[in-house]
Amino acid sequence: MKVIAVVLFCHFLTAFTALGMPLFLPRMLASLGADESGYLVGLMFIVPTICTALTAPWWGRFADKYGKKTSLLRAQIGLTVGFLLSGFADSVPLFALGLVVQGVSGGTLAASNAYLSRFYQGKALANSLNLTQSSARLALVSAPIILGLFTHIDDPLIIYRMLAVLPVLALIICSGLPKDESSENTVSKASKCAMTQSVPSTDFSQVLWLQFFFCFAMVVTFPYFLPYSEQLGVEGDALSGFYYSLPHLIYLLFAFNIKSLTLSAKLQTQIGLALFGLSCLGQFLLSESSYLLMLRVLFGLGMVLIFNGLHLIVSNRIQHGDAGLSFGRFDAWGKWAGVAAGVCASSVTQIVGLSFPFLLAALSCGCALVGLMFFFKEVAQDADSIAE
Repeated sequence: MKVIAVVLFCHFLTAFTALGMPLFLPRMLASLGADESGYLVGLMFIVPTICTALTAPWWGRFADKYGKKTSLLRAQIGLTVGFLLSGFADSVPLFALGLVVQGVSGGTLAASNAYLSRFYQGKALANSLNLTQSSARLALVSAPIILGLFTHIDDPLIIYRMLAVLPVLALIICSGLPKDESSENTVSKASKCAMTQSVPSTDFSQVLWLQFFFCFAMVVTFPYFLPYSEQLGVEGDALSGFYYSLPHLIYLLFAFNIKSLTLSAKLQTQIGLALFGLSCLGQFLLSESSYLLMLRVLFGLGMVLIFNGLHLIVSNRIQHGDAGLSFGRFDAWGKWAGVAAGVCASSVTQIVGLSFPFLLAALSCGCALVGLMFFFKEVAQDADSIAE
């Protein structure tokens, strides 16, 4: 089996729980005697994200020093321990400790991407990043639906215990992956030359700002989408869930074919940001649900182009020797953007209304677009290489 197929499958196994369970935190906390509508839910929601943001660069350095495969296995072990702690918790503090362990020891997306960077370079690496993002989107779409069937049981925390099997299974499968050093003999000469080129750190800092603005724009629209859709007249949680999931389904539909697009990475990202921003502005201005379907499709198409363009940009700036640190920083900035987006969404919805997170998203896209157009320097694309 190809390396990327194994990594994608294992990433889906770990993402299924990590991305699916936060939606049901109110149920989990209620089973421990906490108020399922209080501030504690919001706090628990961002705890793993903050912990991951704080530790991701450190784990990146760990991966560069001790091996990308070692770091990937470490992340899977950490998730297993975190899920078990949360699953066997008999109090809110112990449940919170499990979430902290998940955040501190997790980071499977960055670990998976860093490992794949040992086998893929240039556009091939960008394609692999699209695929790992696809596995995350698939988990984000499927997990809430499947897990939602079981959250009304008397002890919903048992779900954490059962799902701890998934990272264990991923750990067993990934233990058979090639060691990092084995990729050295399969990397092409062109890629080796590309890996030795020096890319200024300021160039990668530009990528981090793009990641921050995009992640902020995407996440700020998530927390209050259900009441927002109800305000527009959407009837039923199922239909609201469909509108919520639609952009992710669009991404899954196009992510496997976007690699054939010949536009430059910068131009793809610019077009994507423009579409994404227009979609968010349109959703801010909506007063009823007639055009919501069209705007959510536009949201998804913008997301596809931004992800592909951003992944191409990242793949052309990654240095082989510090890929772990680079992906760790990239992941950390996305997590900090998510934390900021959650705080801002909560604030603006309480003060000015449920549609205003979409205005914040449009403004964030505008900032990214201006920076990309006037301050971003494009790096020549490296030669593609794939080592299976």
